Amino acid sequence: MGVGQGGNTSFAPLGYPRSRKNGGHWVEEGRMTVTTGSPVHGGYVLARPEGMGVLFVRWALPGEVVSVRLVERKREYAFAEAVEVLSPSPRRVDPPCEVFGECGGCQLQHADYPYQLEMKREILREAFRRIGKTDVAPEIAPPREPFGYRYRGRFRVDGEKVGFHAERSRRLVPVSRCPLMIDAINAVLPGLRGLGRFAIVSEVQVASDGVRASASFPGVPFGKGMVEHLAGRTGGVLSGARFEDRSWGEERITLPLDGISYSVSPRSFFQANWRMNQAMVRRIGAILGDLGASAGARLLDLYAGAGNFALPLAAKVREVVAVEGEARSFRELRGNVRENGLGNVRIVRSSVETFRPEGRFDALVLDPPRAGLSERSLARVREVAAGKVFYVSCNPATLARDVRSLSDRYDLASLEMHDFFPNTHHVEALAVLTIRG
Repeated sequence: MGVGQGGNTSFAPLGYPRSRKNGGHWVEEGRMTVTTGSPVHGGYVLARPEGMGVLFVRWALPGEVVSVRLVERKREYAFAEAVEVLSPSPRRVDPPCEVFGECGGCQLQHADYPYQLEMKREILREAFRRIGKTDVAPEIAPPREPFGYRYRGRFRVDGEKVGFHAERSRRLVPVSRCPLMIDAINAVLPGLRGLGRFAIVSEVQVASDGVRASASFPGVPFGKGMVEHLAGRTGGVLSGARFEDRSWGEERITLPLDGISYSVSPRSFFQANWRMNQAMVRRIGAILGDLGASAGARLLDLYAGAGNFALPLAAKVREVVAVEGEARSFRELRGNVRENGLGNVRIVRSSVETFRPEGRFDALVLDPPRAGLSERSLARVREVAAGKVFYVSCNPATLARDVRSLSDRYDLASLEMHDFFPNTHHVEALAVLTIRG
């Protein structure tokens, strides 16, 4: 099962030596022993050592006694990293990735997966309690596989090396494979090594449909030598790439999405955990079905992107109006509507803040950036006054803030935690709001 069976456990992911027990006071080199409390967003757990306020501890789990190393101190709080587990949680396991704790991609591999779900549920609930001023018990959506789920990845490249930035650093941590990526993404990694012989490459974005993959090289010009290198070292998996001045092969990938074909390029945003994304789309569709397409329901999709919600939900309603302001996403939205022959989807190139709704909408889908809704966006939501609002969020704090702001018009009907990013600190949620009166 792992290391959660008692006894002292050395856990020094960044190479720090063991700490000493010291009665809870800082000792030389900034080390001390603490007992940890509740989980908080960002992959931390809380500790409250006597006389120093709040301590945010990385690499620990709730209820553990750990020796920690102070890494940053503010006026009222500080950050620390566990370097030795003196009394481990029974939910602690051995991280399967050899660079866990050094690579900055994952924060929770040391917790068993059911416990990761519970911690994220508690983080979401606490955000609504603290910021939203309401105590709601979120449901946990049925999870999928905790590894091998990412259909999209962004890799850092430095000459012969490819990997990710280190935790709290821009130092590159080389990887031969990432356990979060699907096999097709990992198959591309050998071809990304050695690119420094052909051009200055610092970043590569890779996307896959599960069989083939395509890559994007921002700022890098096309070169025949680089293409031959990529084609020869990816086993035929890499079928295309976008360079700054031209494309090679098939630039776009096409993914199935509840009965429609969803085409995007690696440089565009789409949900990396495609299986969980499909499940969320079906979940919203099931709730939306209660409105009844035969009754002439209209759906407004703000922050529509390339059509992740607008396209598959078009079958549930009479009309969809999809609003997107970013140029690349709008082009892909337009292409997806055309390629799927969706005559009941009307697309609008506009920011949410400047969009002017026409007519009545029965439902509204919101999937804003991490910063949540601006004041003008909130005003637009109130103006639309849809009967149901589906708010998809990757930030519990801004979701709780915005739901509270809308509480003058809307009631929170349900709140669900959807784990799009297992083994990381990211928390995805779906809030369903119903208009009052």
